[in-house]
Formats: sequence, C-alpha cells, structure tokens
Amino acid sequence: MAFFAISVAMLGMTVGAVWVYLRRERFESGSLSITLTNFALATAVAMPASVMVQFCLITITSLSLTTVVSWSLLLIFMAIPYAFSGVVVSLALTRSPFPTGQVYGVDLLGASFGCMGVILLLNLLDGPTAVIASGAVCGLSAIAFAASAPSEDRQRLESRSWWRRPIPITIALMVFAILNSMAPVGMRPILVKNNFETYALGVYEKWNSYSRIVASSPTLHFPDMWSVSPALSGNMRIMQAELNIDGAASTPMSHYDGTPDSISFLQYDLTSLAYRLPGIRKSAVIGVGGGRDLMTAHFFGVPDITGVELNPIFINLLTKNPFYKNFSNVTAVPNLKLHVDDARSWFASTNEKFDLVQMSMIDTWAATGAGAFSLSENGLYTLEGWHAFFGTLNDDGIFTVSRWYSPGNIDETGRMIGLATAILLDSGVKDARPQMFVASAGKIATLVVSKKPFTPEQLRILHQTVRSLGFDVVLAPDQPPQSPLLRAITESQDRASLDHVMDGTFLDLSVATDNRPFFFNQLRFLSIPRAAQRFFRKTLGVGVVLGNLTASAVLIMILFISILAVIATILVPLRDAARACPLPLAVAGSLYFSLIGMGFMLAEIALLQRFSIYLGHPIYSLSVCLFSLILASGLGSLTSDRLKLDSRGKLQTWAILVVAYLVAMGKILPIIFQHTTGQDRLVRIAISVAIIMPLGFLLGFAFPTGMRLVEAVDRQPTPWFWGINGATGVLASVLGVMFSMALGIHVTMLLSALCYLALIPAAFALLRMRQRIVSRVAVAEFEGELPRGV
Repeated sequence: MAFFAISVAMLGMTVGAVWVYLRRERFESGSLSITLTNFALATAVAMPASVMVQFCLITITSLSLTTVVSWSLLLIFMAIPYAFSGVVVSLALTRSPFPTGQVYGVDLLGASFGCMGVILLLNLLDGPTAVIASGAVCGLSAIAFAASAPSEDRQRLESRSWWRRPIPITIALMVFAILNSMAPVGMRPILVKNNFETYALGVYEKWNSYSRIVASSPTLHFPDMWSVSPALSGNMRIMQAELNIDGAASTPMSHYDGTPDSISFLQYDLTSLAYRLPGIRKSAVIGVGGGRDLMTAHFFGVPDITGVELNPIFINLLTKNPFYKNFSNVTAVPNLKLHVDDARSWFASTNEKFDLVQMSMIDTWAATGAGAFSLSENGLYTLEGWHAFFGTLNDDGIFTVSRWYSPGNIDETGRMIGLATAILLDSGVKDARPQMFVASAGKIATLVVSKKPFTPEQLRILHQTVRSLGFDVVLAPDQPPQSPLLRAITESQDRASLDHVMDGTFLDLSVATDNRPFFFNQLRFLSIPRAAQRFFRKTLGVGVVLGNLTASAVLIMILFISILAVIATILVPLRDAARACPLPLAVAGSLYFSLIGMGFMLAEIALLQRFSIYLGHPIYSLSVCLFSLILASGLGSLTSDRLKLDSRGKLQTWAILVVAYLVAMGKILPIIFQHTTGQDRLVRIAISVAIIMPLGFLLGFAFPTGMRLVEAVDRQPTPWFWGINGATGVLASVLGVMFSMALGIHVTMLLSALCYLALIPAAFALLRMRQRIVSRVAVAEFEGELPRGV
C-alpha cells in the first residue's frame, strides 16, 4: 500500500501550501523564522501523535460504509504531519531570500537522504519508535530555524515556556523514542489486519524494514499444518511456537529433539508430497520461516538441504536466539545451509543444481484473506521467477508449489497450473500434462512439476500416497482434470494457444510476468461489476475472488476518497485564485502543471513496482526509487536556475528527452534485469540508482520551469497551479496502480511519457505569454513609460 502513503503525503503537503495561500496576510505579517520554527515543531509533535491516533482506528477491509469512514479518518490523521511540513516548505519557497530552485533543490536533497535513512531506522528500531525518532529529526530542523532567526526573534523564542521551545521538545521526543523502544508495552497497534493484538510480557518481538515478527511461547497442542491428512491421529500433540508476521500471517516452529519421531507429523501434510519421490538427494526451500519445510526435507532423509529466506529475523531465531535455536534445533541438521537473500536473486546467481525446489504458501495468506496484498507485486510467482527456480533443477528435478485452493471453484487453481504449463512450453515441451501432478486437501493444493515426464514408478508413488493419506487428485498425467478450463490449459501446445485459453475468462488466469506481476489478483477490472453483483446476491462465495473483490473495492474507495479530499482541500479553497487568473493563463498553466503532476507520479509508481521485483522487496524499491528520483529531481531543480528552459527549442528538447528516456526504460529494463538479477543487492541498488537518476534529473526541471513561466505573466495564480500539480499527483498515485494491474507496468510508463509529450503545447503557450509580457515591458521602457529594469 505504498501508493496510499505517497498519495497521503502529497495531499498533506499540498494542503499545507494551500493553507499558506489562504492565510497569506497572517504569514506575511509574522516573523519567517518564528513561523518556520513553530510549524517544524508542530510537524515533530504531530508525527507520533498521528500514529498514536491511527493505532486507535479500526481500518477494516469489509465492503461497507463504515470502511469508507474509517479509511477517510485514516487519511486525515496521516495527512496532518504532512500538512504542517507543507507549510514549512511553502514558506521557505515563497518567503525566503534564496532562489526558488535552490530552496526546492535543497528540500529534495534532504528528502532523498531521508528515503534511505528509513531503512536504517526500521532495522534499528521498531516501527512506532522509528516514527518518534523521525519526529525528533523534525525537531532538529526547528532548532536550526530558531538558530537562524534574528536576535530579536531568537529572544522571543527563548522567552517561551519550556514546552514550546525547540530544544526541550526535541529532547523529549528523543527520550520518548528511547523509552518506547525499551518498554514492552509502549506505543503499539491495537488492531492489525483485522486481528486484535494481545501483548504478553516476555514474548519475543522484532521489527525490521521487512516486517514485524512476534514469536509466542511454545505450547503443547495439535500440530499446525497447512493440509492435515485424516490418517494423522487426532491425539497427536507437539510443542510448538507460533511466529506471527505483521499481525496476520504466521509460520509455526516445532520442537525437534534429534529423533525422527518428534517431526514425524510432517509426513501427513500435503505440502510434503514431492519428498515421497525417490532420488531426492539435494533440495532447496524458498522461504524458511520457522523451519518446517527444512525439517520436512530432513525427515525424508534428504542429505543436502538449502534454505533461502528473505527476512533475517527468521534466520536469527533459528541460529542465534538462545531459546528458539535450541527449541527448533535446526542447526543440528547435517549439511544444512541457510542464506539470507531474496529467492529470485539467489537462484539466478547460484551454480548449484537441485533434485527438488520447494515453495509452500509464500506470501499467500495475506493476499487472499485480507485481500489488499493482491494489489502488490510479487516476483516469486511470475514467469521470469519460475524460470530462475526451474533453471536450478537437475535434468530430472522436481519443482513443487503449494497454494490456496477452493474446492467449490477449482478454476482458481488455473493460474498456478497455467504458470507451470507456460514454463514447460517455454522449455520446448509440447504436452505439459505428463510432467504435472496436482493434489488437494481442504483449502490447499500442491503442484508437483518435473523437468521430465513422470515415470510409471513415480506416478504409482504419488497416487498411492494421495490415496493412503486421504487427499484428492486434481490432475495427473493419467487423470485429466474435471474442469474443462484446467483441461484446456494443460492441453495447450504453445504459448499462443495457452494465452488464448485464458483470455476472456471471468477470472484472470493469465500468466503473471514481471510486467504484470500481480499473481494474487485474479479479478479483472472489467469483471468487478459482475463480481459485485454476485456478492450482493450472496452467490459469490469465499476464497480468492472475494478477497480480490475486497481489494479492488478498497482501491476504488481510496480513489473516491482522494477525489473528495482533493476537491475539498485544494480545488475549492483555491477557486478564487483560479478566477483571478486570465483565461489563457489558467488553461495553459492548469494543463501544464496537471500533466507534470500526473506524469511524474505515473512514472514513480511504475518504477516502484518494477524495481520491487528487481530489488527483492518493496521497502528497497520504495527507498531506492524515491531516493534516486528525489535526489536527482533536486539536482535538476538546482540546475534549472542556471540552465533555463526559456525558448521553444530548449523546452521541446527537454520534453522529448524525458519521453525518449521513459519509452527506452520500458524496453531496456527487462534486458538489464535479466542479466543482473543474480548480482549482490548492493550492486543491484547501484544499478537502480544509475538508471533512475538521469530520469529524475530531467523531471526536476519541470516544476521550477513552469513556475518561472507563470510568474513572469502573473504571480497571483501560482497557488492554484501548485494545487493542481499536487491534486493530479494524488490521483495519479492511485490510477497508476490501476493501470499497472489492468494493462501492465510498461503501459503505465508509456502513459507517463504521453503526459510529458502532451505538455509541449501548454509549455509553448506559457512561453508565448511570457514573451508578450517581456515585449510590452521592453516597449514601455523604450518609450519612457517605465524605468529600466522593471
């Protein structure tokens, strides 16, 4: 939901600028240093206060009016700190004695380094404490503003009560951050992903830039399993701890005492099906979690086991934490190797070959249950990602994936089966079904894909295992699926016929790619009305479609709330500024600033989504992309003061360069990513920065250039254009997600390029108005009506 945070930030900053315009008499009459100090302090205090209020809100994802109200309140309280900071930035830009481009550039430079600093903060502190610490950083800016004040203003600030002075407030925030990080029951969320939080003293809790992990104390109970066989005795009891991930998803950690009996229950889980096949000597597990899949491989006698886990917290629990290390006893498994890395990168870089690669229920619960995660991209379930995993298999290797399954609508499994079919077709196979076996149990389906057709002995083992454990066969080489759609998918003989089968279905079962990496979203936008109709008629049922419908409804709701917020807080308050503007200037200026707002945000959203796959996690994409874009835009803004776009030729050249770069990125990025995905993350970050910064530098010219052109004609309507820029940016952050999900990230990038191409006529119109003003002034000076230099 990074797009929502970006949208709120832009809205709040723009509202702050609007506030300055509406109360300009008050702001112009007061001391600039004191005003900047006051609002910097307000930002510092509002940051933790805003988060505290957010923790008290119940932001559910049900389809109801209550959801609209709760999300509206969330938007309001999230925007408050940004509104205060928007006042600071607006005043600094409009009232400071320094050039606009210089102030704007310095502001962007600071913001860019903040984007990288958030990773450091989140890895050192928990989430709430990181926000408090960020408030303390804002307090430092208030101290700097106060120190730069004239002596008279400085004395006024020092004569205040201590709780209104910058230094005491900043120190108080620092102390608050320290205490909150140490206290077991400090500032904490009450409701997380529709689940109420319960805090117990002594329970392990750790935050990092990826997630928040809470480990429970071990208890004796029936094993937590994805799909338990009825053959397992109901009297089975084991010691088990739960590792909760971000309040919703979880992974179990079972006690292993060194004997097979302590983990024998794992053989009764459907996810272990592939380990029954003979000849598995070397296996790899994607997503270690609490170590269950590692122990499954160990139980079945695999002598060489590799685990790849993105989140270092899990690896630290299994290998370093004194209690959980001894409890899980994973380190006692011989020839076990653990790697902290994103799976795509690790498998693309390794030279190792495996007999079996397993990926069970990774990033799936949140996607289908809560729904909102289906709006997020996931590189583990794309064609390119599966090619990376499939490429590390031996000639007769096995790739096994477990996913949610709806017995009432088995077509939902079609996307996983379609992806497996595409992998096999790409490898030259004409008939994919002899190399696929799918079994189900309850709400879980396990896919077993072989690089070669299954042998009669392998099929005998798989069928015998399914029968003895009470599972069901969904499809097998000797048993076609009951669903006509799944049968058509597995009988496709080439990619064109496969794509044709999956086109036009109610569910979006198309092969997920890095261009459209939304594997978890199976609801087409054009199918939303039909799905909503079925929902209200109570014929939709539960499962993936309901979760996707909820996610789509939340996305549309956010767009609706954003439109209302933009109208109420930006467009309506600034209508007088628009009315005072000459019509030609209003049209050309509004078009110019709306296009750069829309174009910049569409490019930003597309980059965030594309680089999330490349860098392995959204937090890296968010930090690196925003750092690169904002830093380079700041440098571009600074450069625009010296290299002015003050002619048709310069404006046109600049716009064409932006368009060409955006179009080229869509073509070149897949090639670069294909050849560098296996590089170390720091190398990939450096490559990302090198790719994004030239674009950011070019985009940095747009806003200050437009402001200079407008101010040369009439300074009075500049707040309106500022507001229009912010308003379109807010809306584009939501629309960008919609475009990428429906049409692909590449199309979103092209739409951004189209915006910058379309602004050329508007820029030319502004330039003509400026030139007419300059000509009139020159004539007046020549005729003696104005003093020279006016």
